[in-house]
Amino acid sequence: RRFVAMVETPTGCLFEDIQREDIHVEAAVGRGTFGVVFKAKWKGKDVAIKTIESENERNAFLVELRQLSRVNHPNIVKLYGSCDNPVCLVMEYAECGSLYNRKSYCVFRK
Repeated sequence: RRFVAMVETPTGCLFEDIQREDIHVEAAVGRGTFGVVFKAKWKGKDVAIKTIESENERNAFLVELRQLSRVNHPNIVKLYGSCDNPVCLVMEYAECGSLYNRKSYCVFRK
């Protein structure tokens, strides 16, 4: 059974079913709400890969997937898609790092 199929997404909110072999993981860059966050390349662009480490983190994963699949705004990290094996989110890479650890704001490029 497809993992992401358990999440209801609003009409018009599309994200891709991404294959693991299409992702080139470069390095671990931190920890998120759940699991580890990696910098990677997908379709020639820098992306962040958020993984889950245990079944206990599945609910947090589903909440984030549901929330990000509903929004499309330049100030919110874009969800490109998800991967089933391993279970992960493929998201826009925020070059300035986590806002949680930052004391100043990043300069956003257009």
